[in-house]
Amino acid sequence: MKSLKIAIAVLVGVMAAGCYNDFETPAPRKLYTDADMTAQGLEQVSIKEVKGWFESAFGSISGTGTNDNWKTTNTLKFGELRPEEEEFEGLKGWPDAANKYIKGKVISSDRQGNIYKSLFIDDGTAGIELKLYNGLYLDYYLNLATMESQWVYVRLDGLFLGNYRMMLSIGDAPSDSNNASGRHKYYANSNLDNPNIAKKYVFPGEKTMLDSSNITEVDPQTYTSLSKDHFGRLVRFKDVKVRYAGVPNQDHVVKDAMKNGGNTNIYPSWIVTDTGIPQNAPWYYMAYNIENIRLYGSLLISYNDAAEYTSDPGIYSVRTSGYSQFAMRPVPKDGAVGTVLGIYAIYSKQSTFTGGENDWAQYQISISRIEDLDFNEEDLLTEAEADALAQWAFDNSYSTYDPFDPPVKYDPMGGMEGGE
Repeated sequence: MKSLKIAIAVLVGVMAAGCYNDFETPAPRKLYTDADMTAQGLEQVSIKEVKGWFESAFGSISGTGTNDNWKTTNTLKFGELRPEEEEFEGLKGWPDAANKYIKGKVISSDRQGNIYKSLFIDDGTAGIELKLYNGLYLDYYLNLATMESQWVYVRLDGLFLGNYRMMLSIGDAPSDSNNASGRHKYYANSNLDNPNIAKKYVFPGEKTMLDSSNITEVDPQTYTSLSKDHFGRLVRFKDVKVRYAGVPNQDHVVKDAMKNGGNTNIYPSWIVTDTGIPQNAPWYYMAYNIENIRLYGSLLISYNDAAEYTSDPGIYSVRTSGYSQFAMRPVPKDGAVGTVLGIYAIYSKQSTFTGGENDWAQYQISISRIEDLDFNEEDLLTEAEADALAQWAFDNSYSTYDPFDPPVKYDPMGGMEGGE
């Protein structure tokens, strides 16, 4: 097994954010400007152009993020490759990026715990994920209630643009790990976990406001306008309908599960992915957080009542982390209509972007705040209703797994492991 370990070069002459003049009187944090980038000899490039570099190097985002081995784990390094890096078949260099930077507005927040170690920025041409560290809301400002944001500058040289399941992100070098079932998980890049290192590349700028160029709005008449160019961007889904699939709804009616290639997906549900084959059960909360077991939850929203496949236009899953502050909030009822604001993403090894049996895409939305899931109070399940539905689904054989007893066990020394 090969692992790529690359030392990050420290930028000369750049002071880390948050320096202090003396112990008693801290100096205000430096906010960077275009002039600071020019002084470093850097030229601005758009996020859209940077994402285009990846497709120029590898041909497509489809089929280039399967991440089964190092050959299929495709990564573009900004700058020249080192001799030891040339051994990795899926890694290419992009020398023209050596003197470039990108600038974007903050469009995500990890304050409520649903987004983890990621900062999404948008410059009006495209959005991109920056893979950083925890507690980013303390360093990079966003208030979605007022649409106040902050500019962020990213010096590209030495960073890595990676593709994981067709989502591009900027981070540190590729890495390898093992899941609970012992399978390798190849990552096209990794997080800049050390804030002091990250701040040599990512610089806070001045406050600004989000505008229509940073937020895409769709509704039942315009949703087909979404494309791969919107991955990583903030999208507001207006008048979108909650759709239960393969699980009983509030009236104990069960509609067909959604298809994904030859597989089936149920919604709403919790999901266990690290035991080999994904396992799930009907679950009527945003995610699972009981007795130190934390699992992702999925809620389906739809503009397309006739859709059969997760890849069909107008079908999206709201993915919620078991570590979010709102994990144990009951989900909306089947058929509820509301508004969802979140980062638009895809999860797939390949996609034709047309839907149907041969398109394996799952379009996913990550919300920063529970307030961004905007439904009327009367359209939400109560906790008693959520528990009763989960139990009824199990009692009537709509699930192989007891929804209150997922097939994982908690090891306080090592985290969650796969059950037998």
